[in-house]
Amino acid sequence: MTPHSLAFYMDVVASGTVLGANPTDSPDRVTEILGSDFAENSPDDHSMWRDYGMAEFFWIRETPDHPWEGHHFTLQVHRLSYWGGSIVNRAIRDRYGRFDRHLRFDKLKRLLGKHGVPLEDAPDVNAPTFTRHWQPASQVSVMVFRAHEEWRQRRRGDDRIGDVYTIQSSVSAEGVARDRERYGRQDRRELSGRSSSEP
Repeated sequence: MTPHSLAFYMDVVASGTVLGANPTDSPDRVTEILGSDFAENSPDDHSMWRDYGMAEFFWIRETPDHPWEGHHFTLQVHRLSYWGGSIVNRAIRDRYGRFDRHLRFDKLKRLLGKHGVPLEDAPDVNAPTFTRHWQPASQVSVMVFRAHEEWRQRRRGDDRIGDVYTIQSSVSAEGVARDRERYGRQDRRELSGRSSSEP
């Protein structure tokens, strides 16, 4: 992976933004930053999201008469394993360069730690297939792929164990605390045992 694409992920986790676009920004503001090349999805009058390739931004509103309020964004990092860097929004590629098909969590965590941006383990309903890790200051979570389902046949573009699956903002401290109550803490021994078998 090029240092430039790693810098992108580090900037997102540290700042909680995508090129400066906040999860609370209006649709017009996000489009001003990321451009007009997106697919828009509106399942009803109260929710909408725009798909910019790897990045997706989500909005909600009370009624059609109310303005859209930014809710969160998600980087669908796993899409890179199948589509490659062409799935990344042009504005992001213009700033950061080429993107590899895989983002290794251990490498991202190590580099973030060196820059004073620690990640905490946070429980998730999708464990043990996925683990979640959270940056308190930016309220960004990182979902990591940990296990293939036994019934599923491997295909081209499948994620590798230890790959980052998604990066999302914003994830509040209250939400993480609720998940810790509901699902408990991630078992560090289980994670360390898995990491030894990762490719």
